Amino acid sequence: MNILNSIKQFKITQVVLLVLLVMGFVSSLNARQFRLINPIATPEETSSNLPTGAKPVENVQPVPRQEIVSQIEQILKNWNTSEMSAAISESFYDKSRLMDVMARGVPRDAKLRVQAVQGVQTLQQYWVPAEGKTGDDLISIVSATVKTQLEFNSPTAGFIRRQGTNEFLLEVKQHASE
Repeated sequence: MNILNSIKQFKITQVVLLVLLVMGFVSSLNARQFRLINPIATPEETSSNLPTGAKPVENVQPVPRQEIVSQIEQILKNWNTSEMSAAISESFYDKSRLMDVMARGVPRDAKLRVQAVQGVQTLQQYWVPAEGKTGDDLISIVSATVKTQLEFNSPTAGFIRRQGTNEFLLEVKQHASE
């Protein structure tokens, strides 16, 4: 009888361990997340998202690289200052929250510098009626990949540099006469 009880207990223990193992495996599968895959923006993919009243440009002409580089440098020059708010579009998602977080969380002496502009691509262009002028405005949505360096002084660690790569999406407006 003792041997039979031991065998039953051993089998019950095996079953319980197997159930626990399976439950642990299943719960780990449920806890995993799949990474969201965003398609790479291309002119064809973005032309379907035009604002109302906009007319697409048939042949997208790239915005000159130097113009984009100078705009990025201007934005980063104003970074961590009160003038940065003026450099960011009103349509920028959560603009006020970004400005609040920067005001509270970024050291006052922090500077963000351009190390290299690695790629510039005009993703979308369209014509919209000019506001307060005759003619149309050409709106270009441009993507730029920028290698940046954040520099600031820490009271505990001294001078700190942090490098990063960022994507800037710029909206460039040009009047038809320009």
